[in-house]
Parts: sequence; C-alpha cells; structure tokens
Amino acid sequence: MNANQIINMVTRMLVRRVVNFGVNAGVKAMSSGTDSAGRAEPQQDRPQRSVPSNGQQTAKQAKQAMRMARRMGRF
Repeated sequence: MNANQIINMVTRMLVRRVVNFGVNAGVKAMSSGTDSAGRAEPQQDRPQRSVPSNGQQTAKQAKQAMRMARRMGRF
C-alpha cells in the first residue's frame, strides 16, 4: 500500500464515524420527547396509553428506515 491509499482509508473511516454519529444524534433528537431548545414537551391531561402515539410510530419508522438505508449502503 502506498501513502495515498492509507490516507484515503483513514479519511474514509473518520468521515464514516462522524456521519454515523451525526445521523444517530439527529434520529435520537427527532425521536425524543423534547423540542429544539431541549425542554420537555408538555404532557396532555389524559391517561397514558399502551399504544404508541402517532409521533412515536413515525419516529420508529424513521429509525427503521435509517437502519435499512445504512444496510443498503454497505453493499
């Protein structure tokens, strides 16, 4: 291996880790119960249901889509 190949390999590894960290942070932020300022969203005055809310279902679908996209990118 020459120096150019080694530098490219290390650069790709670092970029992949940084991008994955950013994607994970974004998905986690979208799925958490906080707004953009980091404050918790107010809870409504109704009993908790065991069925996930529409927002939770959307977040779950987004996580699944991100996992599938990452798997597809590996091949």
